Parts: sequence; C-alpha cells; structure tokens
Amino acid sequence: MINKIELKRILTSFGINIRSIEGMLGNLDKMHKNVNAIDFAKMLYGLGLKQIQIETILRRIGIDDLSISDIFDKIDEDKIRQSFGRVVELGIE
Repeated sequence: MINKIELKRILTSFGINIRSIEGMLGNLDKMHKNVNAIDFAKMLYGLGLKQIQIETILRRIGIDDLSISDIFDKIDEDKIRQSFGRVVELGIE
C-alpha cells in the first residue's frame, strides 16, 4: 500500500510532470483507488516509466519479486496478443 503523496513524490523523482501525475491519480480516484497490479503497471508505462522504475515502485508497495515478474510476463503476453492475436501453447512430442 502506498499513499498518494508518496506515489506523487516517487513519480516526480522519476521526472514525470505534475499534470501527468495528477491525471493518473484522478483515474485511480475514479476507480475508487482500487486497481489490479497489472493495470497499475500499465498506467506507469503510460507515464513513460521504464520497467526498472516500475519494479522499484511495485517493491515499495510491498509486492514480492516473483509477483513482479508475473506482472511483467502478463503485460508482455498482452502486448503479444494485441500484436499477433491469440497466444496458444503448443506441445510437441
């Protein structure tokens, strides 16, 4: 859990402008301050943050490294699905 003031401070330290930060915080308020970690990471990507910066924020919130890895795997899978269609698993014997 992270409060808005600390999140704003972190994002500012990463060079995100106040207008963009306020926009994201406004979106979080519309969602009643509840957002899943994947959507939150996508919001941070939308601000222009790099994966390492997003990892730092997720760790600060209290998310463990394995879960962070799963979050980025899911985001990558979503990107692939959007670009190439449905991802399927194939087994070859």
